[in-house]
Amino acid sequence: MAMKERTWLRLTVGGIFLLAFLILLSIVTMETASVQRVYVTLSEVTGVMTLVMAVTAVTKDERRKWIFIGTASFLVTWAMLAVAYEIGLGKDSSAGWLWFFLYYVIALVTIIILKKSVRETPGKELLFPVTLLFFAGIQLVYVFTVHIFWNLPF
Repeated sequence: MAMKERTWLRLTVGGIFLLAFLILLSIVTMETASVQRVYVTLSEVTGVMTLVMAVTAVTKDERRKWIFIGTASFLVTWAMLAVAYEIGLGKDSSAGWLWFFLYYVIALVTIIILKKSVRETPGKELLFPVTLLFFAGIQLVYVFTVHIFWNLPF
């Protein structure tokens, strides 16, 4: 039995909200390393599953195609942060400049795709790509601040 188009949308939106909740819990539990590690792992699994759902939903729901394309592009920038966390990218990393350059390029492409998603999304569902655009902007400012902080001479 195939899923309806509306179900794909609900699963994708639910996956994004669950991902945000798990990321928030991982930030709140930073002081306890083992608990934080559990929440980070759960958020990574949730993010990858949501990314797979969004990519699959592009082919299943033609009317809401841009919602899923925007979601997938947002999750790619999140995945870059997850990979940087897992490999231990830090201030003293030798290839940090390359990672930041790639992140900035992908983040700008994501913002462009999300803006197109806002223009192409009909009705009440417009709020979802707008929310993703807002969080993509916050994510970009956060990474930019970390990049500046790591390049300070102290």
